[in-house]
Amino acid sequence: MKKKIVTIIVLILIAMSLFIGLFLKQKIDLNEEINVFEKNIIPPDRIVYKNEEGQYFEFLKDTEEYNKIKNLLEQSIKEYISNGSARNDSEIEEIKEKSFIELDYKTASKNYLIPLQKVENTGMIKFEETGGKVCAQNIKNLNKIKKELENISENKKSYMLEYKEMISRNVLNTVEYKYLQEMKEINYKIHQVQIKDIEQYNLYKEMFNLAFDEAITDETFKDNVLILTISLEPKIDVKVSVGNIKYFYNKIENINYQYTCHLLIASKIINTDCIYNTDLVEISNNVSNDNFKVEYDKQVEQLDTNIFVTNFDEFLQEYNKSTNKISLQDATKTAEKAFEEAKRVVGEYDEKTQEVKEQTATPNNFFTRKLEERDWTSDKTVDVYCFTRNDSDMLNGISIYIDKRLGKVIGATAFGD
Repeated sequence: MKKKIVTIIVLILIAMSLFIGLFLKQKIDLNEEINVFEKNIIPPDRIVYKNEEGQYFEFLKDTEEYNKIKNLLEQSIKEYISNGSARNDSEIEEIKEKSFIELDYKTASKNYLIPLQKVENTGMIKFEETGGKVCAQNIKNLNKIKKELENISENKKSYMLEYKEMISRNVLNTVEYKYLQEMKEINYKIHQVQIKDIEQYNLYKEMFNLAFDEAITDETFKDNVLILTISLEPKIDVKVSVGNIKYFYNKIENINYQYTCHLLIASKIINTDCIYNTDLVEISNNVSNDNFKVEYDKQVEQLDTNIFVTNFDEFLQEYNKSTNKISLQDATKTAEKAFEEAKRVVGEYDEKTQEVKEQTATPNNFFTRKLEERDWTSDKTVDVYCFTRNDSDMLNGISIYIDKRLGKVIGATAFGD
């Protein structure tokens, strides 16, 4: 009898252990599912909702409405894909034509987009520099989320995603530096400021003699923020979205050097804390400089090693062993090739000004130095023919050194003001 009782107690304990184990496992799994959102997504500074009628509503962090939506999303997002499939800009714009949620940040964090209608294999997208990547293929409870959003936005102020650009009619050839100091400097050519009310606008109107086709009044600021840009690049293009404003600047051919005063009137639903300015002229200049650098360095790499010394240690060993003497006639032929090569470094000088001397010189990397390398000069001296050419005023010129034993170009020296 006692054995039966012991057996029953053991079985009961085993059953209880299994039950408790399963319960705890389910609870852990449930917590892990619920925490997918918190583990992978930084809480946004605001949640923006667009309804079927094209109206936009914002729910700021730590408000009761914000917390309700965030809790619903935590319950509905059960997966997070770190490197999902890409969605291009046109695909994202197509999603934005209908109802959606956008998780928006004041910082450089990338926004998230959640379509409120079924999109194949696309439950949530994380924006990239261009386009975005799917980070969740499915969102549960979409109907419940939509219903909650409809309820909490019913009596809330709505916005439209609207903006307007205007250019001041008055041309500015010069601007006082003290006025530009009142703005944010994007670069020395572009300055920008956000204007929050009519009093502030009137101050800038007087500073920059602003005159737009439409009057700016108190009413303008009711649902909008104004951004004034003063730019020496006359072509200004703007791309506006919920999460940011992107400016692109470019030049226009045959336009005189003058300031363009550009005013953007942007709906308050637009995140004006994230403004990106891209000076396409600077990018073009940088590309040109990079291309020049590549081309210049390529020419250095392609120097004829039969004429130009590129390995100075080997040259000095060979030079010290040699007893040859190169004729001036042969050295002159080599010098002509060196002057031709020197054009990429210092330009061209008239052959009629050429003088030749026999002297000593120290090898250097005048011809072999790449653009980002430093100047180098040997501590050894070599007997050379020194060929010098200068301009008509004899203020600028170049001396090229041809060693007298091997007949090679060991370097050069540029001089002038």
